[in-house]
Amino acid sequence: MNLAEIFELSALDYILLALLAVMIYRWFVRRNEPEIEAPKPVQVPALPKQDMTLSELRKYDGVQDEHILFGLNGTIYDVSRGRSFYGPGGPYGTLAGRDATRALGTMDAKAVRDEWDDCADLVLLFCLSQKPDERESADEWESSFKFKYPTVGKVVKDASEKTVYAEGEMSKVQDWVLPGK
Repeated sequence: MNLAEIFELSALDYILLALLAVMIYRWFVRRNEPEIEAPKPVQVPALPKQDMTLSELRKYDGVQDEHILFGLNGTIYDVSRGRSFYGPGGPYGTLAGRDATRALGTMDAKAVRDEWDDCADLVLLFCLSQKPDERESADEWESSFKFKYPTVGKVVKDASEKTVYAEGEMSKVQDWVLPGK
């Protein structure tokens, strides 16, 4: 047996050796790199339960106040945990501090209004298609928000319609209700 025959390498052998060298190199390089920590979510204190007019709601846009709130179907949600989506610069940032029912119902983030909007005109636009109507779309958004974000109160047309809540009552995420319990 010839020693040259034992160490003879084919093209496949060279490829496998190169791949092995790259893997070993990357393992050593990564071992010496500092570990990157995931960013910690911003914790904001819970708001007291309260009803708000649209003008009061406007200040909770993530800029004027650290809380990010918006209304949906008359309910105010604290979406501060979702700052990357609903905060300044986020894809839904235009909804912050406003009633977002129309925008989420029509799937148009620019459809928010600064004045009172009862959204009575959200109707079945696609009656012959398989797409849900605008009201159904807003209701589906609301059902997902109920269990994901704390409710703060209700959006009211004027201050005389506000409900007085118990002292110290805080906003909270709605509890899951299991069927049959």
